[in-house]
Amino acid sequence: MKTGCARCPKKQQTTIVPAVQYVWMDPASTDPYTNLAFEDWILRSSDPQSYVLYLWRNRPTIVIGRNQNPWKECNLDMMASRDVWLARRTSGGGTVYHDLGNSNYTVVMPRAAFTRDWCAEMVSRALHQMDIPAYVNARHDVAVDELKISGSAFKLTSKRAFHHGTMLIDADLSRLHGCLHSKNKDTIEAKGVDSVRSRVANLREYSLAIDHLSFCDAVMREFEKTLGCELSTLANVTRWDATGLDPHVLTERERISQWEWLYGQTPEFVHRFHCHFAWASVFASITARRGLITSAEVNTSESALEPPVGVRKAFADVARLLQDARYDRDEIRTRLRPLLGDKSNPFVTELCEWMLLQI
Repeated sequence: MKTGCARCPKKQQTTIVPAVQYVWMDPASTDPYTNLAFEDWILRSSDPQSYVLYLWRNRPTIVIGRNQNPWKECNLDMMASRDVWLARRTSGGGTVYHDLGNSNYTVVMPRAAFTRDWCAEMVSRALHQMDIPAYVNARHDVAVDELKISGSAFKLTSKRAFHHGTMLIDADLSRLHGCLHSKNKDTIEAKGVDSVRSRVANLREYSLAIDHLSFCDAVMREFEKTLGCELSTLANVTRWDATGLDPHVLTERERISQWEWLYGQTPEFVHRFHCHFAWASVFASITARRGLITSAEVNTSESALEPPVGVRKAFADVARLLQDARYDRDEIRTRLRPLLGDKSNPFVTELCEWMLLQI
């Protein structure tokens, strides 16, 4: 039985190419707060059906996830001494290190098209163009030889989603390891998300030719190939710098660079620590929520001898003075100044100085 008609033209299938946009942040724009705010603006303002590839870099910065604890995740003292900034993303996930040896990529897409591996697989294929045998592991990270070279995080809204990730090209790994080694990792009990530590490597170990520009070029070409379009046909290829940004970017940058976001966004946590002084064994517990101390307790063990005169009262004074203080060493030092200034009781001074070192 014949179907169709020889005289009737066959219906031609139309290939629909999705709307695609490239956004390449000027290499001189390395401010992490501006770059993260710009990413948020892309998510909010771009066509809900479009795909946007955003390529960018930051100055030395530790970037924590939305629900993470900076005191548990970071070595804040080392960061301060080495001029490494702290930033907090609006997405979840773990803590990562950025510097100019690290490239960042973001793909913003329709939520209906989002999968956790779409972007990572695309980046992995881009690296294959450069003869780097990358693959996506079970944690959705890009890896080579079981070493992590790229971490990822995600954000979903009602109509849009983005996947953003790092790519270690020639990053300062000694600074990375140092800044991500917190002295409080085992003494803070947090309700937020803990990072999963992984062994890492730079792509420079696999290719001496790779750099930020060549990586971005490979990702752009693979992005085009994956979506079935060509750079020459794109209607919107944009290079941005720090001038002429939308007012939303500037407002958001101001918000996410403030203490209230960087530290005050931290979920409730308890910091417990102890010390065996020559005069007693002391245990301390500080509870904080949104970066503010809600309670503090300092005491000796039940079996310990009675502490020196004045110390027991100092325990109660510490709890009273720290109530509602920011969990910040400078503010806590200011709150404890009445006790630190009491030169008549060296035991109390020693107690307060010890507590400051733990923060």
